[in-house]
Amino acid sequence: MTNLAAAPDPRITITVDVTNPGQFFACCGLLELADRLWPRAEVAGWFSAPRYERSRFCISAGISISTSEIVTAALNCKRTAVDPYRPITDASGKPVKDAKKTMPVLLGEPLSLRLNWWLDEPAGRQTELKMWGAHQTSSGLINDMAKAVNPSTINDSTALGSPVGMTGRIGLDTRSSWNTLDEGFSPNDQKLPVDTYPATELLAAIGLETFRPAANGDVYVYATWSSPLPVVVARTVASGRVALQGIARYGFQIASRGKFKFLTEASLLERSGNG
Repeated sequence: MTNLAAAPDPRITITVDVTNPGQFFACCGLLELADRLWPRAEVAGWFSAPRYERSRFCISAGISISTSEIVTAALNCKRTAVDPYRPITDASGKPVKDAKKTMPVLLGEPLSLRLNWWLDEPAGRQTELKMWGAHQTSSGLINDMAKAVNPSTINDSTALGSPVGMTGRIGLDTRSSWNTLDEGFSPNDQKLPVDTYPATELLAAIGLETFRPAANGDVYVYATWSSPLPVVVARTVASGRVALQGIARYGFQIASRGKFKFLTEASLLERSGNG
């Protein structure tokens, strides 16, 4: 395993709050997209300060790459809602009333990635990670996030930190979560805009497809890692199921506010080795 002291100079360095699941999976999404855009570039990613909540996510490559190029590719690719492999049922086994709300979304060339992490398609069921309700749809939300991103302003420092007032979101970034009891009313019901981080939501929606958290009861676990890893290895390590020096495991839950659900802030579960 590559030692952190010998890590290559990163092409991309992003400040990330690793206790925010949305930011963590957004970093994974950046790494996944970089690997798909430059498959021969020896792309690798790692967290350079895993002992602290405010970490840095780094991506190295054998060629020049940038955050702006990666995000722009995600914004420009064709996004198409496609039929699931089999009819989808809810958690009780009943057919969903409106299958269009949970249709998989296909990201076209040059990404070629099918997003369906809110479904267990082999079993024909929705998962707990399907968080939206009302009149929202999977494809509509992903397209809304993409349309809200200004590609000309994207760089390492703004990729995860540029809020936009929006009335809907996927629910992956904890910064956009609110509690109806705390607010005294529901912004969604009132159709009021809430500070939303569309680039983070979009990238996290991409990252969740191949970097899946491990379920442990009602807690979902993910892990940061401190050594440069290629995507194929990082996908497994990120689940927290691998015993490896320099990793830190975090756990989050899915909370609800009426018909809407969102990811909670993650808590540190354990650290191991020389991170």
